[in-house]
Amino acid sequence: MLSASTVHIALRGRDDECDAIRRLLDRDSGGALLFHGPPGAGRGALLAYARRWATGRTVLTGAGLADESTLPYAGLHRLLDPVLDADTALPVRQRRLLRRVLGGDGCPADQRLALAAAVRSLLAAVAADRPLLCTVDDLDIGDRQSAWTLAVVARRLRRLPVAVLLTATAPATVDGVPAHRLRPLDADECHAMLTDRGHRPSAPVAAALATLSGGSPAALADLAGSLTPAQWRGEAPLPGTPPVDGALAAAYRARLDRLPAPTRRMVLLAALDDAADPGTLVRAAWSAGLTVEALAPAEAAGLLRTGPGGVTFPHPLARTMITAVAPLADLRAAHLLLAGTLAGGPLGRALRHATAPDCPADVLAAELTAAVDGASDRAAVAAALR
Repeated sequence: MLSASTVHIALRGRDDECDAIRRLLDRDSGGALLFHGPPGAGRGALLAYARRWATGRTVLTGAGLADESTLPYAGLHRLLDPVLDADTALPVRQRRLLRRVLGGDGCPADQRLALAAAVRSLLAAVAADRPLLCTVDDLDIGDRQSAWTLAVVARRLRRLPVAVLLTATAPATVDGVPAHRLRPLDADECHAMLTDRGHRPSAPVAAALATLSGGSPAALADLAGSLTPAQWRGEAPLPGTPPVDGALAAAYRARLDRLPAPTRRMVLLAALDDAADPGTLVRAAWSAGLTVEALAPAEAAGLLRTGPGGVTFPHPLARTMITAVAPLADLRAAHLLLAGTLAGGPLGRALRHATAPDCPADVLAAELTAAVDGASDRAAVAAALR
């Protein structure tokens, strides 16, 4: 049997999750696990760890793709395609249903459970010779029909030598499967991760990178890959955010691109509303012909949470990355909407313009001057400008 050290990849801060994977793969009976967390939390690294540990098992690998999110059962087809020939072991009705659905003919609502049973039977047939591991990354990004079917199957594996590992942004994607939320790395774990990658930062640089990354493994890796030698030595300022061409930015783009256009606009407004004032967001939405209900798809995708106190984001970097990957025109439009709704009249508008990209210096100077000249309480203005 393999030992943990044999397949050791330095998955800092993920000891509990690795233990759960090993326990699942080392037992004779089947089961499933769900790993969830924000983009960049290291879910894919856990699946890679599982595949390394799964010696002696047949391994099927799948992933949700945004490009195929509107194609029913596309994710299921890609996962099962390597073993479809094993469907000869299935009852005729199951085999015909499975072939019809994966051939693109769709699945009637009253046949969905029968389809899940057929998928389970196919996995059982594949596992008859040797145990099976199925890993599916980003289940919530791909088509919903595949996600539902795999969730049904994942809850019915106890008597089979089949293990299924799933990842998603939000836990609600799969009910009834043991779930592990991937927490942010702490400062020591971030420092250790940098050391694992061959870097030897000074304590101040390591601490600053841990703060900038928000404990996100992907953000930390992106930051580390973008630094100059002078920045590593602490002789030059560090970047303020992870690079927009890094893996974390790509992960956020993939999730945002899947959302409806009104939802993307609302998410950007919420990310830019640093004060998290529900009134400001509602007024800005109304000005754009939107409603806060447009945030529902983003909440279902785990990108944010809504409540009586306003909108909150599950990871410290979420606001930063959402604004960083937004097209410049959308960013400018969102700033202008918020500027028009902020209390404080000219001062609020000037302050919002000061944070917006691409604002001409002469326009900003004129707005600030007008705000100061027209203010009744100049002490308050000075405090706002500090």
